[in-house]
Amino acid sequence: MSSGYWPDYVECSCRENYTYFDSGDFLQTAYHLTALFTIPLSIFTFYTIIRVTPKKMKNMKIPLLIAHIWGTNLDLCFTVYGAPYVFFPGAAGLSLGIFRALGFASKWVAYIGQASIVAVSINFIMLLENRHSQIPLSNFKITNHKVRTAFLTINYVLAFLYILPFYLDDDNQLEIRKFVLERIPCPTIEFFNKQTVVLLKGGEFLPFLSMVVGLIIVLSQTLFFSIHTVYHLNFVKGANVSEATKAMQRKFLNYVVMQMSIPWCALAGPIFYSLYADRHDYYNQALNNFSMLFMALHGLLSNSCTLFIIKPYREFVKNLVTGNSEFNSREMGATTNAAPVSVRLASTPG
Repeated sequence: MSSGYWPDYVECSCRENYTYFDSGDFLQTAYHLTALFTIPLSIFTFYTIIRVTPKKMKNMKIPLLIAHIWGTNLDLCFTVYGAPYVFFPGAAGLSLGIFRALGFASKWVAYIGQASIVAVSINFIMLLENRHSQIPLSNFKITNHKVRTAFLTINYVLAFLYILPFYLDDDNQLEIRKFVLERIPCPTIEFFNKQTVVLLKGGEFLPFLSMVVGLIIVLSQTLFFSIHTVYHLNFVKGANVSEATKAMQRKFLNYVVMQMSIPWCALAGPIFYSLYADRHDYYNQALNNFSMLFMALHGLLSNSCTLFIIKPYREFVKNLVTGNSEFNSREMGATTNAAPVSVRLASTPG
């Protein structure tokens, strides 16, 4: 037996039924092909935010870049340096990416990936809080820049703490692998790779408690900023705020929700699938692989939403495609009424 495999590896004819779509080679190749599209698009989006943002949007550059950095990090985690190969319904996986080649343990590569997913959810809180801070009818909002910076910093730090309990146990891998093999009697050959790690045997309380607490904290903030904003825009009357202004702000809020929610669909589907697989002890490695590939599309959706929902960026792309060399993006917003839509999507008060 090769030293690259766990001692519990045994030859089994059941693996003859697996296809190329079940293999790590397929997933690794698919990740790299996906990266050929998403990485150039991410670079182009960075360029667009930095170069095309009009003067009236200068306060939104940093928040948009923060959101884009986290989104790009998650994209690279899936397609380049992490490239996860997972074994649902078990809490086990293998890194196929650059980090593995550099000697990083799969355990901590998985930690970076999971923390990055939570960090992307904090982007939603950041943008919703921004919309909330622009409501003139509300007195209960963050107005101080330092307080806002501290608030967001704490949220991003907590993103790395919520899932830490999953990785604190240092159980004997040969022992906890037995629990996975009870649920998956005949996994693909990759499960026996020495780099494959099992995080949990199932039923651990501390990781469950940590995730519940994190979910409550994230959802409570999301719901507060969303409900409070919607309430003030629809039900609170103010003599100094016209209905036209509130209608425009409702449109701004819709843009933010679309900008963040559409990419999250790429993450939510596989997450729900993993919960289903765990609940029913369902193992299908090909579906596991395709669910990870679907997650890897987050970068494509995220970049597309940034480029096509925010008007100056959309106009820039449109004129770039049509070859309009006279387009001046930096003048957008100074002479039109539509520009504030883009200015306030992720801006912070000056």
